[in-house]
Amino acid sequence: MGQVIMNLLLLAGLTTLDNKSYVLDGTIRGYVEPIYFKLSGDIYIVNFVYSINPSDISENYQIYLRVFLDRQKLMEEKKDKKISKNAIYMVDSYEILSKPGRYIIKFEVKTKSKSSKIEFPLIIEEDSNLNFSSLVLSSSFYEDSLNSPFYRNGIGFLPNPSNIFKDTIFYFFEIYNIKKDSQKLFLRYIIEDKNDSAILISSPQLIVKDKEQLVISGKIPLNNIPDGEYNLKFEIVDLGLNIKKILKHYFIIQREGMILNDEIRYFIDYIASPSELNEFKNIKDIKSKNLWIEKFWKIKDPDGSFYPIFKQRVIEADLKFSTPFKKGRYTDMGKIYILFGQPDDIRRQEVALGTKSYVIWIYYDGNKKFKFYDQLGTGDYKLLFSNVQGFGQYLPDIELEENR
Repeated sequence: MGQVIMNLLLLAGLTTLDNKSYVLDGTIRGYVEPIYFKLSGDIYIVNFVYSINPSDISENYQIYLRVFLDRQKLMEEKKDKKISKNAIYMVDSYEILSKPGRYIIKFEVKTKSKSSKIEFPLIIEEDSNLNFSSLVLSSSFYEDSLNSPFYRNGIGFLPNPSNIFKDTIFYFFEIYNIKKDSQKLFLRYIIEDKNDSAILISSPQLIVKDKEQLVISGKIPLNNIPDGEYNLKFEIVDLGLNIKKILKHYFIIQREGMILNDEIRYFIDYIASPSELNEFKNIKDIKSKNLWIEKFWKIKDPDGSFYPIFKQRVIEADLKFSTPFKKGRYTDMGKIYILFGQPDDIRRQEVALGTKSYVIWIYYDGNKKFKFYDQLGTGDYKLLFSNVQGFGQYLPDIELEENR
């Protein structure tokens, strides 16, 4: 029997359904993942589950959702949301009803001063022989399932759109359109590394086909798997119809002290070329972004000595130069600090009350000088002049301190 099943795994008609989450692009850090379940007939419930970094939002925010089919806008909605004070991790969702199809989704998070958005495809397949919901990865199941954020078929869970896990993954999906007969469904899961090599294969399950719909859920311990990037794959074979389908979901194992998925490694605005930045910003899903950024840092920092310095400078720039309207890394002073470090000398030019105040940073190495001014009195100093090409208005060194 075992050899027969293995032959079917090789020969059955194969369809792979790839589940993905996406990185928000902008000044509010976060992720969004579409998950869908069948409601009845050909109607599906679609939840756009998103997580955002609470430290990036200090005010209430809005969610904008736009849905397109064949380039035609089907819907556009906005919801006002309140922030959860003192939250360490914010997860919420936006729910709609949909029929099977291939859609383009435009999702946006906005406050008065910040915004992030992402555009991605949503594909809901309908197969009369064997059909599936999304494969949902969760950090836990809830004992009090009725009071959990998400509830399906007696199981409460909270999806994890960041796809970052430590010790355990909880999984949930539904199988639809099962043809009841004397044969069975074969089910197993495989965890593959980023080179598509299997590192964990579960024992197979044989499931009697006595229902038209099934719920598959459980948990996988990750204790013996090292930190890194992986795919969780479920292989489902209908032994009666000789149909094989694969549900796949990318995830990350990240424990203490790991740089992987450290948000600062994505902040390459000042060290990447314009073409590299454009290429990176056009990547939508998390897995592809991680692969790209890993390659970028291997080229930029082959011996691993540069990134710790870079990361520390970004952290310090956020601490030193942030304003109520802008993170320190995005200010002019933050940019110079990240690129050149702490200045060797800082000179201030005192001026009359109500006029601009100037600050000059001097670096002894190369005699680099940068002159900033606080135009609005908000603490956000703009770079005015420098004797370094490409930074502010270029002036010869002798004129730098004299020009006001």
